[in-house]
Amino acid sequence: MDKIEVTNQGMKQVIENYKKGVIKGDLEAMNSLAQECITGKYVKPDIEMGLTLLESAANQDFTESQYNLGSYLFIFWARQPSRDAYFAQGVKWLKKAVKGGDNRAIIMLSRFYYEYGKYKNEMSYVDGGIQMLESSYPKIEEVSLKDEQVLNAQGTLGNFYLGKWRMEKDTLALRNAKKWYRTLLQSDLHFPNYTQYIDSMQTVLSMGVPLRIDPQPTAEQIEESQNSGGMGGFGGMGGFPGGRGGFPGGQPGGQPQGPQRPQAKFIGGNQAMQQFIRSNTLYPDNLKSQKINGRATVSFTIDTDGAIINPKITSHAVVNGVEIFAMDQEALRTVMIMPDWIPADQDGTPVKAEHNTTVSFGSGGMGGMGFGF
Repeated sequence: MDKIEVTNQGMKQVIENYKKGVIKGDLEAMNSLAQECITGKYVKPDIEMGLTLLESAANQDFTESQYNLGSYLFIFWARQPSRDAYFAQGVKWLKKAVKGGDNRAIIMLSRFYYEYGKYKNEMSYVDGGIQMLESSYPKIEEVSLKDEQVLNAQGTLGNFYLGKWRMEKDTLALRNAKKWYRTLLQSDLHFPNYTQYIDSMQTVLSMGVPLRIDPQPTAEQIEESQNSGGMGGFGGMGGFPGGRGGFPGGQPGGQPQGPQRPQAKFIGGNQAMQQFIRSNTLYPDNLKSQKINGRATVSFTIDTDGAIINPKITSHAVVNGVEIFAMDQEALRTVMIMPDWIPADQDGTPVKAEHNTTVSFGSGGMGGMGFGF
């Protein structure tokens, strides 16, 4: 303990208390002092001492230290991937942490297998990491509104599958990436990396391959959508009191403009689409509190399988000459989490159809839906 040199005098008493705890066998103090030694935040860095302390606590079945030790070994391996010993030891401790009930360790262990498999070009490890996370993480299939760790697990799976697509060009992997990103982005809990997952979902939807993940529509759903007056309607209202954004309407007067082309349909028709956007668009809290109004237009294509592809902002939300990135991202997210559509039909053959929607934020905004431009 005498080797540990305090570098922040304001933390001297805290460090001394950790030292006394270690001497008494306090595993929490041992874990805390180990991390101070490794990070060097308040004491002179001493990685060897930190790892020794962590291993001592881990050997006494302290789950937090098992997780931390495995996580640091993952970092050391990432810096020197030729060191298989780091991989073997990291996996050992993370497995123990998983048995101890630490769900973070499931994510970290799956990442370790996945990254090791990529480095070694051994898909069995890549697939093993995916299967572990998919089958072992609690509530992984749920749209979580509160648990940031569940969202982290879903985003990690999306990243895994997107990476597998890049390695193998496996369309199923890309559809699975869409599934996990869409599940994640249906949450209204914004957290670190949230906008990065919006970008990742946009990447997935721009690959130009079949991406339908929802069941094919039934004959009853198709008939209901056709009878719902798909293109008619009214301009969408913006700014609901509950903080939701705008919803789409049809062309002015309910009349389509220009030559009619085959159109894809949202399952349930135009009213169902209006309700979906109204229920799922989030008015960013910081903009809502400042009463900042705006609207962004998203264009997209409904592919021949009914999947939304190639979504992009075609008209940015602009307030006082400044583009409002948060509104653009939210409009894009709302479109990308839509369920798959009924594809357009031309003489019995599915065809692609171009669409756009405007999502409004704030009172007095007007939404709109354009077809076949």
